[in-house]
Amino acid sequence: MPVRAGLDRIDLRLLELLQADGRQPYAELGAAVGISGPSAHERVKKLEARGVIQRYSAMVAPDALGYGVLAFCWLTQAPGTGAHDLPADFGDIPEIEECHHIAGEADYLLKIRVRDTLDLERIIHRLQTNPQVFSTETVVVLSSAFERRPLRASGSPPETDGPAEP
Repeated sequence: MPVRAGLDRIDLRLLELLQADGRQPYAELGAAVGISGPSAHERVKKLEARGVIQRYSAMVAPDALGYGVLAFCWLTQAPGTGAHDLPADFGDIPEIEECHHIAGEADYLLKIRVRDTLDLERIIHRLQTNPQVFSTETVVVLSSAFERRPLRASGSPPETDGPAEP
């Protein structure tokens, strides 16, 4: 198996297991990869120290907290504004779950989670009245087949339709 970013097969498997359940005891993690619990603990701590594991969190169902509307907003910044002038403004809006600087016609892609369409309208208005924003285009998600999938840590590369182009 190829090594990715200095990660061996045990590290990669630990990452898969932790993505599936970040609360597994080190003894169980170690048993699953063929090492002792203390060795698993040491490896996980090293992955944390290197920044491979960035944080642990609970995945909460948005509906359980009343956030029933998910939307994506493509945002184009106003001419003459710098490439990274807006993210600080977006960080002040808690309903913006993700902010991505992108290539293409728009400059940013925002993932917005709100309680209802009136709440979404309020957020869009706030974005559109920012003097650094030129335009927005928003789509509302009707349903999601899946979300927040774990990253592939080990295994063979994904299947392709044919040989790679030279």
